[in-house]
Amino acid sequence: MEVDKLLLPLAFTAYVVLRLFLRGAWPLDVVYISALAVYKAAGGWPPILAGVYTLPYLLGVAMVARGKLAKEAGMAAAVSYTGVLLIATGVAHLQLLGFAMATLAPAVLLPTMGDRGSLEGLFRYLVISSIAVSFMAVGLATRPDYPAFGNFFIFMAVAAELGAAPLHLWVPDVYGRSRPAGLAALASLPKLAAGFALLYVRPEAGALAAYGLGALSMLVGNLGALTSGDLRRVLAYSTVAHAGFALFAYPLSPQVALLLIMADALGKMALFNHLEAGSGRWAAYLLAMNQIGVPPALGFWPKLYLLLLAAYALGPHVGVYLLANIALSVPYYFRVARDLPSGVGPVAAAIAVVLAAAGAVAPLWLSHTLSLS
Repeated sequence: MEVDKLLLPLAFTAYVVLRLFLRGAWPLDVVYISALAVYKAAGGWPPILAGVYTLPYLLGVAMVARGKLAKEAGMAAAVSYTGVLLIATGVAHLQLLGFAMATLAPAVLLPTMGDRGSLEGLFRYLVISSIAVSFMAVGLATRPDYPAFGNFFIFMAVAAELGAAPLHLWVPDVYGRSRPAGLAALASLPKLAAGFALLYVRPEAGALAAYGLGALSMLVGNLGALTSGDLRRVLAYSTVAHAGFALFAYPLSPQVALLLIMADALGKMALFNHLEAGSGRWAAYLLAMNQIGVPPALGFWPKLYLLLLAAYALGPHVGVYLLANIALSVPYYFRVARDLPSGVGPVAAAIAVVLAAAGAVAPLWLSHTLSLS
């Protein structure tokens, strides 16, 4: 095996060994994740793009506000990002391993507060995630000989992990019984891993399936969020709606789909952290703007591209449907912003600033994202 192919497994092994002896050593987590970004830039990613897609994992070091596992958030983020790099290798068995690592590592933080509801939520999620990983295994194994069969299972693995309708029932169930501290991890990095799977595994499941599941998920998610009272369930159904936007964008541009998922993942990380630890009211409204897709927040750009691409490729009536679903999200996101607890928690505020800054300077890096393959 060539030396460059040994770098990632050797670095990961060294990191894990060090981390076992240095519990809660967040500087080590930051150094390792940053080193992965440098490794990816050296492997072909534009440096600015490597930084952009490393950012959620660097912020993930502090994503868990409190609890028994809060100090392990950095390790979960590091393992998850290592899994993403394995997905990007293009080697089937490594992609399967990477998908499992990237989705499961952050999820184990869910019962950080030690409450029974979060523990039950973790077991429920593990069932769904096991199904998704099994679908991915079947798809990757059969795609060379039976492409249609394999692509279908890969696509359904991603759809299940994202929480798209009609595979969405686990999302309000798990979110509705779990504490927000752990949901900050579950609602963010595993979704981003599914987005990277769309980009690098690239299932060809048929545009009609993606459009159909996407349109259904948007409607189901928005209606569920509008009619829910508990903030956790509102954010759960909004996750279903965002999964719909991403799946609908996938046939038009996998890069836009990934960017939609990234904007939502960062927003959900901050919103659940805000729900657990509190933060400034201004941060709550800025995060709501990101989730809706209001400039200058990062969430504005992928939704704008989706509207333009869909209207051009599929007709103005499709653009109207997408715009209507964006408008449906306005009431419940501003209700979330109004009802989030006030406080001085720094993480949600920091992510809100990052989202605004990334959106404001998007022209400097967005073209790199849209050319990523």
